[in-house]
Amino acid sequence: MLNLIYYIETYGCQMNLYDSAAVRTLLNQAGCRETEDPEQAQLMVINSCAVRGHAEERVLGRIGELKSWKKGKPGRLMVLMGCVGQENGESLLERYSQLDLVLGTEQYRQIVAHLESLLKTGKRTAITGLEKAGPDLSIIPRFEKQVGAFLAVMRGCDNFCSYCIVPYVRGREYSRTSSDLLGEIKSLAERGIKEITLVGQNVNSYLSCGTDFPGLLAQAADVPGIVRIRFITSHPKDCGIKLLETMAGNQKICRHLHLPLQSGSDRVLAMMNRKYTLGQYREIVSTARKLMPDLVLTSDLIAGFPGESEDDFQRTLDAIQNIRFDSAFTYKYSIRPGTKAAQMPDQLGDEVGQDRLARMISLQQKISLESNLADIGKTLAVLVEKAVPKRGQMMGRSPGNKPVAFDCVSGVSPGDTVKVRVNKATQSTLTGSML
Repeated sequence: MLNLIYYIETYGCQMNLYDSAAVRTLLNQAGCRETEDPEQAQLMVINSCAVRGHAEERVLGRIGELKSWKKGKPGRLMVLMGCVGQENGESLLERYSQLDLVLGTEQYRQIVAHLESLLKTGKRTAITGLEKAGPDLSIIPRFEKQVGAFLAVMRGCDNFCSYCIVPYVRGREYSRTSSDLLGEIKSLAERGIKEITLVGQNVNSYLSCGTDFPGLLAQAADVPGIVRIRFITSHPKDCGIKLLETMAGNQKICRHLHLPLQSGSDRVLAMMNRKYTLGQYREIVSTARKLMPDLVLTSDLIAGFPGESEDDFQRTLDAIQNIRFDSAFTYKYSIRPGTKAAQMPDQLGDEVGQDRLARMISLQQKISLESNLADIGKTLAVLVEKAVPKRGQMMGRSPGNKPVAFDCVSGVSPGDTVKVRVNKATQSTLTGSML
């Protein structure tokens, strides 16, 4: 038994949130106890993201800051896990003397064994193998003080988009068994979790023992106690009619589709190796909106990809204007070492990328505000997530994943689903009154 007091910091995507929750379970099983105060911790675990340069720099900067934490008390341990660890491995131990253990993206399952070895030998180590060590362990992730949980249904990626480091730091794609996943969902429901978000680099390509993703989605929605099912992320090349019909036919599956477009230029999409055209993307959106008129559509968009002309970028702005995403994550292209895009000619300067990103954000913010203003007067089912005492309000989310604030009402608790009439809207949040 380790019997350590630990603190976890998580950076990046929903997959990292899931991995941190799984690590929390494993450490608790080993006799450890979590603290909300890093100064009380004997073990610091940093779960890192390297999908963009800024994200990696943020993590490395944080490791630097924690040198004083490490020196604050004898015997403190610091572990870096996740994509930054996978990408950089042993070199991080040479660069940061405060790091004791570096774990790659597939090593979180063995964190207890790795810590036991570290305590026994005192040897600082980097373990970054991506190979699977036998069948998956079924780990019920522990999400503290939440009504929703993320659940990884598959790991890795086979798409190799030219700008993306994920296949290199998370390995090739594999799906977990539906029986394990359904067992974990049932356990989460028994703990009081009301909403499950199924996550993967490309959930649409899930396939295990004859069960595809629409089939898994339908089975997950049938689990007693779960009131909402979400999923992220979908790849347009694999987003088929069966998935959309499954969403439309089951009220527990949220009418929210996150479908990354990345660019509105077919030329740039080809250079990105995205394997679809703007026309094909728009056909998916048209079908989805016909089946689900109340669909909330969100996306990812990149500005300043290598070789992107002003005409290419204008096509992206036109696509944003015409498709009208309810919201979108917008990014300036970031060079990721080892990817094909990093070797492409015509890398655009930072000034060009920043200018295009600013224009993209400005347009999307306008559309997001218009989308939210259109909700004024509507009555939405809101799953309550938390109270905000300073504002005298409760916060929750609509089926379309929009944040909704409403006046605090006695007898309402996180996990309840209430009806809220929307009377105000900003670009990011809806505000209303409970009916």
